[in-house]
Formats: sequence, C-alpha cells, structure tokens
Amino acid sequence: MRMVEDETLATAANREAKPSILISHPTGNQNVRNALRSLVEHEMLAEFWTTIAWNPESRWNRVVPSSLRGQLVRRAFGDVPGDRVRCVPWREMVRLGARFSPLERLLCSGERAFSVIGMYRNFDAMVARRLGEIGANAVYAYEGGALQTFRQAKRRGIRTLYDLTSGYWYWERDLLREEQARSPHMASVLPKLSDSVEHMREKDEEIALADLIVVASDHVRRTLVGVVPEDKILVVPYGAPPVRTRPERPTEFHRPLRVLFAGALHQRKGIGYLLSAIDTLGSDVNLTLIGQRFAPNDVVDAACRRWRWLETIPHSQVLDEMMQSDVLVLPSISEAFGLVVTEALACGLPVIVTPNVGAGDLIRDGHEGFVVPVRSSEAIADRLSLLCQDRQLLAEMSHNAQVTAEAKSWKSYREHWAQAVRAALWQ
Repeated sequence: MRMVEDETLATAANREAKPSILISHPTGNQNVRNALRSLVEHEMLAEFWTTIAWNPESRWNRVVPSSLRGQLVRRAFGDVPGDRVRCVPWREMVRLGARFSPLERLLCSGERAFSVIGMYRNFDAMVARRLGEIGANAVYAYEGGALQTFRQAKRRGIRTLYDLTSGYWYWERDLLREEQARSPHMASVLPKLSDSVEHMREKDEEIALADLIVVASDHVRRTLVGVVPEDKILVVPYGAPPVRTRPERPTEFHRPLRVLFAGALHQRKGIGYLLSAIDTLGSDVNLTLIGQRFAPNDVVDAACRRWRWLETIPHSQVLDEMMQSDVLVLPSISEAFGLVVTEALACGLPVIVTPNVGAGDLIRDGHEGFVVPVRSSEAIADRLSLLCQDRQLLAEMSHNAQVTAEAKSWKSYREHWAQAVRAALWQ
C-alpha cells in the first residue's frame, strides 16, 4: 500500500512540475514562433536552437546589403530571452547570400552542403551534440531536421516530440504522381517528385523515433493512417493573427468580384484548377496572384501576363491586398494547413478551399466560405459565381470569417499547444 501511495505522489509531483523542452527549427516560421512563445509564456523553455537569430539593433544591420537585410530582419526573436537562444549560422548565411546568384546552383542545389537539406543536416548534428550538455527532459524538432537529435535523445532517455508540417511524404508523392498523369500540361509546376531515397529514409526514421507526432490538421492525420498509431498523433490547428477592421464600403453589385490567390504558383496548390475556373467567368471577376512562379509553364505564364501578378511582396502588403479583395481561393490538392487561410479570415476574407487544405478544419461550408471537391474547376467557378451574384452573402461570410479568426487566435493556439504538450509528456 505504501508503494502505491509513493507512486501516486510521484505522479502528482510530475504533473505539477514544468517540463524543460529544447526546441529547434532552422528558420522560425510563424507556427514555430508561436510554439516557442508558448514555451516562454509557460516557463517550459530550456533552449531554442535556430540558424540565425538576428538583432535589428546590431551595427551589422546597417552594413549588410539591403536585399539580405530584409531576410535577416525576419529572423529576429525578440520574445525569447537571449540566454536561451543558440545559433548555427554559417551554412544558412552562405545559402542566403548565394540566392539568385550564379553560385546558387553550384553551392545550394540538391543535397549539397549549402542546400536546404545540407543545412538542415548540419544544424541537426549541432543540436544533437548539445543534448549531452543540457538538462532538458524533452526535445521538440521539426520534419527534416530531427534525425540526429532524436537518435541522441533516445540514448539519453529524453522524450522526442516531432512536428510534421506536411502530409506524409509517400502519400503526397503518390498523389502528385497521379496529378502528373491527370494534368500533363501542369506537370512542370509539380513539386516534391525528386527527393532522394536517402532523404526519404531519414524522415522515415524521424517518425519512427518520435514519441509523439504533432500535426496542424486532420488532413495530415489522415495521410498517416496505417503508418502511425492513432494515439501517437496530436492535432493542434494553427492560429489566426489579430482581426483587422475592414473599410466601410457601400455594397457594389455591379463591379467584378476581386479574387485573390496567395502562394507559390504550382499545382500542389491547385493553381491550374483556379485558373481554369477563372477562365469560365469572364468579366465577372478580377484575379490577383501573389507568389513566385515555380517553373516555366504556358498556363501559369499566360495568367501572370493577363492578370495582376505580384511576385514577391512584404507580408504586411499581403495583408493589405487581402483587405482590398473579396475572396481568397486556395484549392490545394494537398496542404498541411495553409496559414494564408487564417490570415484571410482575420482580414474578413471568405475563403474557398478543398478538404485537403488543413485550415479547412476551421471552415464551415457556406459560413466562412466554401469547401469544394479536390480538382474541381467547376465547383470553384460555381461558388465564385454565387458570391459575385449575392453580395449580401459575401458580406455575411466576411463577418463570419472575422468572428472565427477571433475565436481561433494565436493566443488560443499557444494555450492549447502548451496544455497538449505538457499532458503528452506526463502520460
């Protein structure tokens, strides 16, 4: 009886104790920043590892080329105590400096030392080395940058939490191969068909070594069916930025519907299906495309000439474009989440997505927007035509979008994420 009491007290003490988590990510995307901020807010951060943690007040900020400065400023982490941040900058600095130069192909292509994959491997090795020097009881790492860290963690009895930011790679590869056969005219703008066997095996081992896999949507969870036990997967949807006040405008029944697409102009995001739908609507719509062209393609290139195309603009300007648009369309054939969707909701922009867009978990069909079948230009055109004809419905959806964005804020994400991770560590 005494032994049972001791075990119960020990379990209770564990639940009250705060985990000490080392989190690592080479670049620090918006979702990473909020997971990191959650650890800081809940006093669970051991260390944060990244490639570059830039100080905008540094004297170096005044002397680096303006093209590079813009990229570096986005790598500032002012919300994190400086003594908890560790950097591995060398390879990433070379990669950024070589972008759009003749050296890029020589140094950064494929899996070379200064490629994304090469940089991730070096970064991962440095984080793994640190685990022998710090008293963390868990490590939180991301897809493609966790293998050596997890190997070391397993040797030391440290819990391994894995954030899978895409659909399961074999599932996506098979889907894109199917798309290549289905739409050969869009084959040149299909990504993710060339990962090496070695890289795929590395990611397979990452999944096998993970004690818990954190995903942002039911879509990603579905791609893991039969691969990972259900109880090993935790779904925590990403959040939305603060709601922005849309300017008051009189209802304009006769102007074209302002349609926005934001993202890389490739077929995984369903760009061909959107352009086909737009072609059927004629003068009823105006289209704005925001995003870089993935590769030469007759369909995409013609659309960039015909419609308003913004290849690359600051994030603040993307939000401004949303404020001037009527509807966002993201008809991806596979999208782990799609932060552009929650950003659109916060700007009062109804959205049209497919069931394979993870952020679609937040969309009630006919309420904040529409969920249309994958690969259906006809369904996209039908919903756009409806919004063009029914501006009152458009206004109602705009209001509903912002109500949902307020309820699904990044603050609520941070609370949910911290609670879920803490509970998982004390299972």
